[in-house]
Amino acid sequence: MSTRSDEQSGCPDPTAAHTDAEFVAALQRLKAWSGRSYRDIQSQAQRAGHHLPYSTAAGMLKRETLPRGEVVTAFVLGCGLDEQAAAAWGAVRKRLDMGVPPGPGPKLEPDSARPLPRRRWRAAAVAAVATTAAALVLAANVDQAEEEVVLSDAPAQHGQALD
Repeated sequence: MSTRSDEQSGCPDPTAAHTDAEFVAALQRLKAWSGRSYRDIQSQAQRAGHHLPYSTAAGMLKRETLPRGEVVTAFVLGCGLDEQAAAAWGAVRKRLDMGVPPGPGPKLEPDSARPLPRRRWRAAAVAAVATTAAALVLAANVDQAEEEVVLSDAPAQHGQALD
C-alpha cells in the first residue's frame, strides 16, 4: 500500500522559484509530473470543488506571469495534490507577488512595513500618471484662459487707439 508521500515523490517543488517565469515553469513540471491532460485536470479540480476551464489551465502555462491565486489552487488540486500542497504553492505565488525573496527570512511583524504587491504598485503608478495628466490639462486650460483674456482685450485697445 502506498502512502500519500510516496505518491508525491518526485513532485516539483515551487519554493525555489525566484521569478514569475520560474514559478510558471514549476507549474509546467507539475503538469508533466501528474501525467494528466488539461481536461483531466479540469475534471479533478471540479471534483475538488474548484472551477478551472482546461483552456485557462493551458493558457496560464504559456505565459510568464503569475496566474491568479485561485487558479493556482485549482490547478494544483487538479494535478492530484492535496489541500496542504495547494496551500504551499499558493504561499509561493503570494511571496512572488509581494516581491519577497525566497528562503528563511525573518518573519514580518503584523505592523511592520511590507512591500506592496506588484498589482498595488501598478495601480499607484497608474494613479500617479493620471494625476500628472490631469494637472497638465488643468495647467494648459489656465494658460489658454489667460491667452483668451489677453486676446479679448487687444481688439478693444486697438479700437480705442484708432478713435
